[in-house]
Amino acid sequence: MSNKSHNKITLKISFLFLSFIALILLFLAMIFHLDFYKPNFMISTMISKKNLALRGKIISKDNQLLAKNEKVYELAVFQNYINPNKFDLFINLLSIYTNTPKSYFIQKFKTAKANRVVLLKNIPFKIQKNLKYLSDVLAIKKVFLENKKTHIIYGLDIYEKPSKRVYRLKNILEPALGFTSYYDFKNGYRLIGKSGIERYYDEALQPKQNGIVKGYRDVKNRIIYDNKVVIQRKIDGDNVVLNVNSIFQKKIENMLDTMKKKLKAEEILTIVMESKTGKVIAIASSNRYNPNHITNVKNLKISHIQYNYEPGSVMKPIILSILLEHNKVNPLEVLNAHNGIWYFKRHFTIYDDDKFKWLSVTQAVIHSSNIVFAQLGLRLTPSEFRNGLLQFGFSKKSGIDLPYEYRGRLFSVKEFQRETHRASMAFGYGIQLNLIQLLKAYNMFNNYGIMVTPKIAYKYGNNIIQTTKKQVISPAIAETVLQILRKVVLKGTGVAAKVDGIFTAGKTGTAKINKNGKYIKGLYNSTFIGFADDKTHKYTIATLTIKPDKKHYFASQTSVVAFKNIVNIMLEMNMLKKIESNNN
Repeated sequence: MSNKSHNKITLKISFLFLSFIALILLFLAMIFHLDFYKPNFMISTMISKKNLALRGKIISKDNQLLAKNEKVYELAVFQNYINPNKFDLFINLLSIYTNTPKSYFIQKFKTAKANRVVLLKNIPFKIQKNLKYLSDVLAIKKVFLENKKTHIIYGLDIYEKPSKRVYRLKNILEPALGFTSYYDFKNGYRLIGKSGIERYYDEALQPKQNGIVKGYRDVKNRIIYDNKVVIQRKIDGDNVVLNVNSIFQKKIENMLDTMKKKLKAEEILTIVMESKTGKVIAIASSNRYNPNHITNVKNLKISHIQYNYEPGSVMKPIILSILLEHNKVNPLEVLNAHNGIWYFKRHFTIYDDDKFKWLSVTQAVIHSSNIVFAQLGLRLTPSEFRNGLLQFGFSKKSGIDLPYEYRGRLFSVKEFQRETHRASMAFGYGIQLNLIQLLKAYNMFNNYGIMVTPKIAYKYGNNIIQTTKKQVISPAIAETVLQILRKVVLKGTGVAAKVDGIFTAGKTGTAKINKNGKYIKGLYNSTFIGFADDKTHKYTIATLTIKPDKKHYFASQTSVVAFKNIVNIMLEMNMLKKIESNNN
């Protein structure tokens, strides 16, 4: 064979080889292209459907659903796959199964700008079940046409949307229960808690894992459940169970609504807690909102932890406790009450509502003498005074399971060196605190000197919520103060809190409201912190009336009445049982 013939054969072989390589590269390029830019006519034989996990429920102690997520769906169709001869039948059946006027659907098709028409949004689970049944009916009636290229029938497209939060009892337990809203995350929308219990336990309530079903499709575009189907189960968020009884809560809220209207108050707050365990069985406000449809943003504030104020005379038993701890007072000791007016310093005069020449320390608590307690407050050194208040938990967050608590304010040690500060602090001015802090501090008197942290929730998932406990004052001091507070109810400023057959005790506080450094005439906050005990139950109850009418601003006319109403509700519900004794 000549060299010329050999070269021709070599050239042909090279050409065929290069052509083969080119064809392989072209084939791979097409595969790559189709994988990323798949034409509409190429439909995968595999499909997957998500089953979205839900946010956990919030449940009351009496098993009432306070907050839950409900699945919602949307309905769409491809109008060019509807058999024109059966359009009227389709509209009629759709109207019957969804309880929606036919005119609504007709208008949807008339105004549609695309082949795919979304017919219904926010469809509840119950209606979605009807639509799935309707889909089979429409298939039997051959309402939808088959795609000639893929031989797949595109019928009703019922698909799940992010679920919505539903509050079945509307405004009950608000604003403490809180609300949610959707936040746009990278992988889609997520429902997050924005306030209250919803916010505090948001991490526990969050869905854990979406469910996925993946498998081959049939001609009706449905998954074939064979041995090749892949199923991942959904894991919902943890349920949060509260200590709150919904019936008790609602009865208190109804009572507060009536009182607010009568007293023309800005807001009335109450908290009821088991003294030993710290379980909050009711936390109520007269200012509530419906989280299903929020219209009044002013009511979003949780005043129990976000309204700081000067409490007035309810501080006196706490000051007495600090004095007893430092052995700087005897409850039977008698002091000069200056006939109701004491010119303590220049431009600083202290007044009492009742004029007494002399009062024992116990009597000073019973009759709420500012003058006597101003003198007692001066016995404490600046560090003793301030550290004592810190020990009771003031200027610190209470630890209750609610977010965004305001911690309040105490003077610095340097400021405590001023006698006017210590004197006014002794009867509840110059300190800023919230109602939960007061509840936590007072509770020690009804719990042998042990401080417990208030908790609204009992558990989330399988996790029991523990409260913290700490011995802060001695049992002897706690009992001494408790018995003095009992006398306040029997013959002092809290007589309206007396309930026959129940051990009730507590202290009133009526304080002027400071705005921009000045106390405003006619503006008051009225507080009562008290206890209601029978043979087997002990409860601590805190009540606050914010800015009541000028005619009814004393705590004895406002918060004490709310306290007594709560105790009566507890008796009606057998949460307390009367003690058969003339001494209680």
